[in-house]
Amino acid sequence: MTSTIVADRVEERSSVERFSTHELGPTLERFQSSGMLEEGRVNLIGLDAIAERLGDRWDGRKEQIYDHVERTLARHLEGGGFFQRVSPTDYLLVQPALGKFGAQVSCLQYLRDLMTHFLGGDAPEAIDVLEVTSLSGGRIFAAEIDRAHALEAARTEPPPVPPETDALSSSSNPFVAADGRTLRVSCHLEQVFELKTFAHIGFRIVRRVLHMPGEIELNAQELRNLTTADIEKVDLATIARGISRLRSEQGNSKQPTLFLPVSYTTLSSQRGRGPLIARFKEATQGVEKGLICEINDIEGVPGSALAAVTVLIKPFCVIVVGKLREAPGRSPEDLRGVRLQGVAFEAGQHPLEPADFSLWAERAVAHARRVTRSVVIHGLSGPEYLGLAGLAGATHASLAARRAPTPAPPG
Repeated sequence: MTSTIVADRVEERSSVERFSTHELGPTLERFQSSGMLEEGRVNLIGLDAIAERLGDRWDGRKEQIYDHVERTLARHLEGGGFFQRVSPTDYLLVQPALGKFGAQVSCLQYLRDLMTHFLGGDAPEAIDVLEVTSLSGGRIFAAEIDRAHALEAARTEPPPVPPETDALSSSSNPFVAADGRTLRVSCHLEQVFELKTFAHIGFRIVRRVLHMPGEIELNAQELRNLTTADIEKVDLATIARGISRLRSEQGNSKQPTLFLPVSYTTLSSQRGRGPLIARFKEATQGVEKGLICEINDIEGVPGSALAAVTVLIKPFCVIVVGKLREAPGRSPEDLRGVRLQGVAFEAGQHPLEPADFSLWAERAVAHARRVTRSVVIHGLSGPEYLGLAGLAGATHASLAARRAPTPAPPG
């Protein structure tokens, strides 16, 4: 689909049409129904002045400019803000935490900084910020903002609807990611066992993030490439979906405990921590002995930083576990001194032969035990491996959810 941007210029200037190869249909429809378009909180910023000033050098530098723009927007947009490049020189911005004029002023300030960064003292005085007025069939209609009025009105503008209740808030599922894809968070539950007595102690929430509409699952690298705001949305949606599934599958019976997966970036974000703690408090109503927080994406995080977020989340759970992306091939020295109460990792495609599995598990557990006393192996392929994991030194393990068998072809 080719999307068109029609910019209605002030002072009776002729309309300008720009074209985009982005698949914008689902994204535009979401903004159309969110109420933010009607409230004037969807804007465009234009890089035309940079392109014009660079001239023949634009083609050679545009990827570098896009990278700078997108990294900075992902870092600075507040309250689950969204951005998407919709043409070679236009970015669509939505800032749910700001009102109409606050969002316009934010766009003005950002674009001014951007011009200065790339053009220095040659930056033009006039900058290109447009208010999106309507969306139709992939066409974006926009008009120039009144800069002076926006600067004055932003000073007395009342606060907008809080992001928590906004249609694009972090609790939305599915939601539109910063790169324009629609993502849906799904999950399933794995039974968790204490291996000394083989007692069933509760469940673990296992997330899946799907790219809609084809429900293509994001791989580990694609998950790591999500922005901080998108990771927060995934974390919150995972817990909400997991709690709902636990209630639907187990009814009113309380479980001893529940493993909640949380990304380090969400715990380290002041914005993300508040809604996360609210989810933790909600989850405690379905367990008897408390929650186990499993911190993901800890590779490369300084031990002091990880220790700091561990202290922050500890009052809301009974145990804090660090989740490694894969079984440790050596001692995870960066976790020494963090005082995690456990280390977890996935069994993944572990060897199916018992002897091979035991050798693999003994090595991995030995490395993990150098920094913690409790070791959890997730996703064992069958109950027969629980005993082998215990003999290898693991203290807990979960069983991979069994998939329904594929029906045999007729005949």
